[in-house]
Amino acid sequence: MSESSVYDLNSRENWQELLNETQSTLGMPTALLNPVNIILQSGGERNELCREIRSRKKAIPVICGQSQQFMAEMARTQKTSVVEICEAGMAKLVVPIFRDQYYLGSITTCGCKLPETEIETYLIEKTTGIGGHAITVMAEKVPIIQKEQLQQLAEDLFCRLNS
Repeated sequence: MSESSVYDLNSRENWQELLNETQSTLGMPTALLNPVNIILQSGGERNELCREIRSRKKAIPVICGQSQQFMAEMARTQKTSVVEICEAGMAKLVVPIFRDQYYLGSITTCGCKLPETEIETYLIEKTTGIGGHAITVMAEKVPIIQKEQLQQLAEDLFCRLNS
C-alpha cells in the first residue's frame, strides 16, 4: 500500500470540524498530528500556563514533547486511546488513527487538570525559568475536567475514527 495520510480519510474541513467539536466538548485545545507527532491542524486556545510553557523552546521537549511521544507510541502499539497526565501535571488524551493496519497519526487534546492531580509547579519552574509564584497563579486558573468525561470521549473518538 502506498503512503496513506489522514487526508485520505477526511478533508481538512472535516478534520477541522472534528477538532473544533472535540475542543468545544472538553474545553481543551485539540490537534491532529501526523505519525511523527507534527501538528497538522488544531482547534482551540491553550490555557495561560500551557502558553507560557510552550513559549519557552527548552521546555517543549521536556514537558509537552516527552508526553506526546510516549503516549502516541502507546496508543499506536496498543491500538487504543490513552488518557494520562503530562509532565506538568495536566490531563492529556491521545487517540490513534488507523487505516487498515497502517498508523496515520493521532488526535490529541490536553491542558486541563483532573480533580485528584496537582500541577507540577517545581518542574515547570526549573524547566521554564518562570517564577514559582507566577506559575502558582496560572496553575490555579487551569480548568478542571473529570477523568470519566475524558475516557468516554476517548472511546467515542476511537470508534468514530477507526470503524
